[in-house]
Amino acid sequence: LKSSNDILTVQSIAPYLRGKAADFFLDVRKTVTSTNTIAKELAAGGACEGTVIIATEQTEGRGRMGRSFYSPASGLYMSIILRPKLNLEDSLLITTGAAVAVAKAIENLTGRDVQIKWVNDLFMDGKKICGILTEASLNVENGGLEYAVLGIGINVCTKDFPENIKDIAGSIFTEKPKDEPITSILAANVLNNLADTLDNLTDKTYLEEYKKRSFLLGKDINVIKGSNTFTAKAIDIDDRARLIVKYPDSSTEALTSGEVSIRLSNQQDSKND
Repeated sequence: LKSSNDILTVQSIAPYLRGKAADFFLDVRKTVTSTNTIAKELAAGGACEGTVIIATEQTEGRGRMGRSFYSPASGLYMSIILRPKLNLEDSLLITTGAAVAVAKAIENLTGRDVQIKWVNDLFMDGKKICGILTEASLNVENGGLEYAVLGIGINVCTKDFPENIKDIAGSIFTEKPKDEPITSILAANVLNNLADTLDNLTDKTYLEEYKKRSFLLGKDINVIKGSNTFTAKAIDIDDRARLIVKYPDSSTEALTSGEVSIRLSNQQDSKND
């Protein structure tokens, strides 16, 4: 096969893996319902840490809060089974660590800056190019995680987005380079970075990289809790990856989940998807 075909296979990814990432077990498929759904089923059945489901299309892609995730056959979708020694309170470290790992992989490939919107979205040139969804099973006996499934969806070269997201979604390429298997290289670079980052999550050394790429800090935002919306300012991200916000009455809160949107002068909001 010519490399310009950019056909994603285990064999096309493996040559670019390095270090601990070379020990991952790759399961590459063309089309799936959802890589996270498949990975969760495998994890519940005892699949080992480092099992990776990869696809170029999802028919039932899922985002946070039960939303659908547009996943056409022009992207890269992967889910990694993890069995981390973390408690539920520290599970945010998985998503934020992954965000830095993916951002670095995209920047290395494109030479362009990537920004992070707490907690799980990556943006390039003001458009969302990647979403991350971490789902976990709790061990009720010790309060730790039985397993976690880290899902990553990247818009590699999507051109026609649905009407409802076309103004906020973008891709890392307008056209794929013709002389190299770019999707395979991207997949390997993401896995290489993840192997390094996830192995050192509790060191939290990556958090400065996360904060440096954040475009929420210092901004006026809306904090959305159920049917209620509260105005606040994003002032910091702490060592547990929680977003620290300050409300008009000067009280502060450390957010571990939920939805936030940037408050724009024209009253339109830039929301998570």
